[in-house]
Amino acid sequence: MWTVVITFLAFSPIYAYLSVQLVELGERAEIYVGPDVVTWKRIRDDNDAEEFVKYCEPYERAPICYRFVGKNNISSIPATYAHVNKDGTLVIESVKESDIGRYSSPDQTPHVSGL
Repeated sequence: MWTVVITFLAFSPIYAYLSVQLVELGERAEIYVGPDVVTWKRIRDDNDAEEFVKYCEPYERAPICYRFVGKNNISSIPATYAHVNKDGTLVIESVKESDIGRYSSPDQTPHVSGL
């Protein structure tokens, strides 16, 4: 079984934050950067396109609520089933090699996470 390294790096005028997690392919991954995060953005290593997933209320059913989508709201290919918890935690249900990339949230700056 392959193992993916998740790296999270955040800088601000007050502090710097680095987090490294090992995640096996097929396992669930969670990244938390603090409160007030609604939207997560990623840029995969094999593609320069920005993809997004966001927190949604339980009654919302838009694709962006449960998987990464491009700016035109079309699901990424291959699809990554993910969601954002109410506390801002990004949850990727089953990590695949295609999930490797840079993860960040436009709601907090600056910060980048690698998967």
